[in-house]
Amino acid sequence: MYLFFVRAFNDIDHMTPVVWKMSRDNYPVAVYCINPEYDIENDYRLNFLKELGVKVDYIYNEYDRELGLLHRVMRFVFLKSFAISRGWNSESGKGLAVLCNIGGKLVRAVGSRLFKFTKKRFYLTRWASNILEQSGAKALCFDHVRPKQYIVGSLLEAAAKLSVPTLALPHGVYLYTNELIKSGSTKESRYDKFNRFDYIVVQNKLRKDVLARSGVKEEKIFVLGSARYSNEWMSQYSKILPRTLESKVESAGKLKVVFMTTRPAYRIDVERMLRTFYILSQLDGIEVVVKPHTRTGKESKIYDNSPLPNVSEISSVELSEWADVMLVIGSSIIIEALSRGKPALYLKYLHGNTTDYEEFGACWIINDETELQDALQFLRDGEGHVPYSNDNVNRWLAEIIYGGLGVRDVLSDYEKFIVNSAR
Repeated sequence: MYLFFVRAFNDIDHMTPVVWKMSRDNYPVAVYCINPEYDIENDYRLNFLKELGVKVDYIYNEYDRELGLLHRVMRFVFLKSFAISRGWNSESGKGLAVLCNIGGKLVRAVGSRLFKFTKKRFYLTRWASNILEQSGAKALCFDHVRPKQYIVGSLLEAAAKLSVPTLALPHGVYLYTNELIKSGSTKESRYDKFNRFDYIVVQNKLRKDVLARSGVKEEKIFVLGSARYSNEWMSQYSKILPRTLESKVESAGKLKVVFMTTRPAYRIDVERMLRTFYILSQLDGIEVVVKPHTRTGKESKIYDNSPLPNVSEISSVELSEWADVMLVIGSSIIIEALSRGKPALYLKYLHGNTTDYEEFGACWIINDETELQDALQFLRDGEGHVPYSNDNVNRWLAEIIYGGLGVRDVLSDYEKFIVNSAR
């Protein structure tokens, strides 16, 4: 059995195509969520895998025969607490929003405390070894997760003892060309994050070089391209995507624009971004919506008073289909726009990093608010072409999706690599 461990929206997005490919080729695969707060029941990608016969569950529900009654009670309570919290947050009406929000936080706090206690008491190396032995695990596939998160450390220790290979697969596309891209980011933290895995898969040489400079051994790092943006999966993804946008956004006769933001920790000038929201809301003949990054957590409050419609509940892929123009700062969703031949405006002035697509000249580089207004009005009036070439776009897509190779069966390469690692 090849075991895949997921924890959030992004890693599921990048891991699902690999599981799909291996399942179609009749390899025994299972997907286990290690984050008890994540709602696996309402994830359309996980449900798609279930329909194919893939086992999908919380890892805490499996292989618990030796943990006893106390564990089962505590597990029920913490999983139920997180489920109740999610339900209150998603179903509360305006009149009950404040009460539900407070109640949701309290219930979630109870779940978090119980999970931490249960983790220390039960989810140890012996438990993890039992999982590997009972499942007949051939390989463990994680995303680029820190070993100290959830129960990853226990699984890595058990795998090392039983000589089961561990792989770290990408949970996003690395796009940055400067060294320290996040507040508090260090080479040491990168080394600690990756060093305990046997194999580290990255999409492009850019990411491999960054990890190697952090001290990770180059022979552990392999460039395989992007499973998420491979042609084979992009075609399949469009078939399973839930579509909800038409009933929520009015844009008849206007230039449709989606602003895909980036998390503030990535050296974002938040105040200037909020001013940009206001400027965009005042433009005539242009409908702009904002989609916060899918990993946005506590910082989501910065969007509370935005003059632009917040469409966080709508899929980024569906928004990419809907939009005439995409605005980005440092997000891999630009691949969607460029792959579809749609104008991509990179708001360079809103952050302190530099990007790969900027250096390839594969986007429209915007240096200030005036340039942004002029560009959108230019596109609204249909006055001409974007100031970057298709050749540059294609060169960048080949680098970022296919690992620098012009022709590559990305999903087959992932499958072969995982299977071979188990041998």
